[in-house]
Amino acid sequence: MALDPEITEKSLLPPNSSESEHALEDTLRMDVDISAVGNLWNPATCPADVLPFLAWGLAIARWDSSWTEAEKRSAIAEAIPFHKRKGTRAAVMEVLERFHPLLELVEGWQTDPRGTPHSFEVRAPAALIPADFLTAETATSIIRDVAAAKPVRSHFNFVQYVDAHATSYLAAALLAASYSRSDLTAAHNNDPEWDNYLQTENGEPMQAESGQFLEVL
Repeated sequence: MALDPEITEKSLLPPNSSESEHALEDTLRMDVDISAVGNLWNPATCPADVLPFLAWGLAIARWDSSWTEAEKRSAIAEAIPFHKRKGTRAAVMEVLERFHPLLELVEGWQTDPRGTPHSFEVRAPAALIPADFLTAETATSIIRDVAAAKPVRSHFNFVQYVDAHATSYLAAALLAASYSRSDLTAAHNNDPEWDNYLQTENGEPMQAESGQFLEVL
């Protein structure tokens, strides 16, 4: 039995109802299929083409459009647990181990001479980590991801060094050439145009697989 349109089109809300309540009522009358809404915030069920927007909504720290769909879903699923661990030594170590298990974290109080409070170094032993691994691009990625995981008040340096004890007979010849220090710096483009695009927590614009920047809906 079909319902009389004259009845279904009449509002069932009381006279003192708000504009937002009327808007919600009008939306419900449109008979929109909202069955998929519950899946959008689940990285396991979210449609593949919506994953970048879910990643942005969860303030993901890093996003790579070249990842496989499985890698994207895994990164999104880890976003909230990672936010809970952020700001701890464990979170920084987790980042370093993802790049290379021999990267070291040395806090300021462990250095000689003692470093400034709330400072640390990320050290890459040149004798153990090959130069072809530690490219400028990899070093930049390490600095970026450590910056996202570290405590906000902390500052750090990325250091590549030769172990003077393990290679003492070569240290005098290699120290000047193999020791390099890159202070963490950050440059931000304040052009308001970038506010129109999805960005990671680090302010990097997110791209689709085609390479196009994703706009805020």
